Amino acid sequence: MTDVEIIKEAIKIKKKAHAPYSHFKVGAALLGKSGKLYTGCNIECSSYGISLCAERVALVKAVSSGEKEFIKIAIVGGKEDELILCPPCGACRQFLNDFGNIKVLLGYQEENKIKCKKYKLSELLPESFGL
Repeated sequence: MTDVEIIKEAIKIKKKAHAPYSHFKVGAALLGKSGKLYTGCNIECSSYGISLCAERVALVKAVSSGEKEFIKIAIVGGKEDELILCPPCGACRQFLNDFGNIKVLLGYQEENKIKCKKYKLSELLPESFGL
């Protein structure tokens, strides 16, 4: 899948987010080495600390389906139909890091065009913790 195709899947799943408190919706699309795509959206809880981020939802779906090697993840976020630059939180960076130095695509909108910033996970989480 191309970067654009994966970002479009992240945008689709963002619409399914459950964000009644922050109204900030996030979508993630994670490409496994098998070629299968796993999507996730954020799911908020009234006890914020146990809310789930889109990136971790996608990763949990992938691992529970037997996939443990990944190529890239696309992440989009914003209120309703907006798309702003939305890098993963520290917890998601560490969670993803346990599965390798994957490519991270951050989709956002500028002047009515979808754009993308690309990183390796190690650029977003330098000197990471690992066993």
